[in-house]
Amino acid sequence: MNFEDLKTAWQEYDIKLQSTQALSDKLIVSMIKERSASRLSKVKRRFNFLSLYLAGWTFVGLCILIGNPFDYSQSIEFIPIWINFICMLLLLFAMINLTLNLHKTEVNQDSLHSSVNKIIAIISEYEKPAPILRWALRLLIFSGTFLFPLSFLPRKIERLGIWGGVGDMLISILISAALIYIAHKLGAFKHHQAEKFQEDLRELDELKSLSKEMQQQD
Repeated sequence: MNFEDLKTAWQEYDIKLQSTQALSDKLIVSMIKERSASRLSKVKRRFNFLSLYLAGWTFVGLCILIGNPFDYSQSIEFIPIWINFICMLLLLFAMINLTLNLHKTEVNQDSLHSSVNKIIAIISEYEKPAPILRWALRLLIFSGTFLFPLSFLPRKIERLGIWGGVGDMLISILISAALIYIAHKLGAFKHHQAEKFQEDLRELDELKSLSKEMQQQD
């Protein structure tokens, strides 16, 4: 084999090597894309469920305000229900907005980096909501845990006496607080979906960096 044949063989080998590397890069990008798309589908289903859940409780609050099933006789007794209804309404509108934005987003292989970044931005708004929504959530928990049982105190005192009524109310509050504490410890209020998409983004960036280094070496 003369020098020209050897040179031609090396060129052909280099072309095959570059084609193999390009194919490998595309395969990895495709895998990242499929994984991100699968995660996005799960998040969309979760957002759909949360929107329906909040809509259901908002409707329940409205029905209570209109129908008065607890036979409240004073306006002050409705305060916990009004707080719950307003907070639920705020959270519902925010959740619907995020859900609609998420459904407009798809994972595209040609623009994988930008589409995953957009998904992270939307999910981050859910996992780290605006201050007004954080306060709405806190008020919702406080109202449901403390103010709602407190609204029944006058009737409990009439039926059970002052100590019996107060004791019964405190038991209700402690049970609600314990359930919220247990849920918090079990991670019910912790969300890590944005972190998972960020991992995909890091893998994609590492792949691009590696491919760039290989091209420079060639």
